[in-house]
Amino acid sequence: MNDTPRRPVLTVVIVSWNGRHLLDDCLAGVARQDLGRHRFDVVVLDNASTDGTVEHLARHHPDVRVLTAPYNTGFAGGAHRALAEASTPYAVLLNNDAVPEPGFLSALLRAIEAPGAERVAAVTGKVLLRPRFRRLPPGAPAAEGDVVAPTGTYRPTPDGDVDLINSTGNEVTRSGYGRDRGWLQPDEGREPPAEVFAFCGAAVLLRAAALAEVGDFEPRLFLYYEDTDLSWRLRTAGWTIRYEPTAVVRHEHAASSDVRSALFRFHDDRNRLLVLTRNAPGRLAVRAALRYPVTVLHLTLRQGPAAAMTVTRLRALGSYLRLLPSAVRVRRAAGRSALVPRAQTATHLVAD
Repeated sequence: MNDTPRRPVLTVVIVSWNGRHLLDDCLAGVARQDLGRHRFDVVVLDNASTDGTVEHLARHHPDVRVLTAPYNTGFAGGAHRALAEASTPYAVLLNNDAVPEPGFLSALLRAIEAPGAERVAAVTGKVLLRPRFRRLPPGAPAAEGDVVAPTGTYRPTPDGDVDLINSTGNEVTRSGYGRDRGWLQPDEGREPPAEVFAFCGAAVLLRAAALAEVGDFEPRLFLYYEDTDLSWRLRTAGWTIRYEPTAVVRHEHAASSDVRSALFRFHDDRNRLLVLTRNAPGRLAVRAALRYPVTVLHLTLRQGPAAAMTVTRLRALGSYLRLLPSAVRVRRAAGRSALVPRAQTATHLVAD
């Protein structure tokens, strides 16, 4: 009988910043996963939290490996550090505000180890909004907390019978804007697996061999678009990305960051321009870079130079220009080694 301990096949990586109140549910969902004959490790990268996260994990989750950053490195920096510490063939990124349903890890692993999946670099899961919803009758007034979607108005409620999709991967439009694939569509549970342009970093399995070839997350992106950037680099190197609908998590959307905040606006605007400069066909990258200052000027004239979002957009533009030379160097290096021309990757862009 062989008593040699089985080596883990994957590492679950959770990046957290002041998320102690989220981690118990997340880790409970991870603990319910069953990979049969396979083992998996769990790593939490704490981004210098001030809410007692590290102490809480030591007390209540002693089996979880905890890495600590000296300062908040964002999702991109935290994932970059944690992935460097992983030694398994696969890594699964899971947001701290996401709770995986049973079978999540096994579904991802089956998808990436299926025959013919040898050049699949990433398998992105189905991310549902965490509450369930009830669709309101047509014409009913929306209240605070309701979700207004193209298919109707939905109210979160414990007895809801509708799941709304947060993401089934990421898309990029032909004008260069990223968005969640399937956003706010009712989940009917019948869609097949599919190739997608980019993965969603909230719930994805990554192949270590692919990351060894192209690198992982760019830490300077900090937050937002870092998953699209890595996906685009993988595609240029000839890898593909799959969506697996049976790998399900429930996500407390924007629990760790407010999409109405200056933090969101700064990184969303700046990183969109950086990712396009690094990866997109030249015409799209240049058009977006030239259009943004015009937009900022228009908003400055309309709102005034001291308006909060005007200041944020000016900061985003300044940061983009400072990082532009390094983005161009990345672009040139990727172009020299590309197996798939940038123009071909653009065939996967979708209508606005």
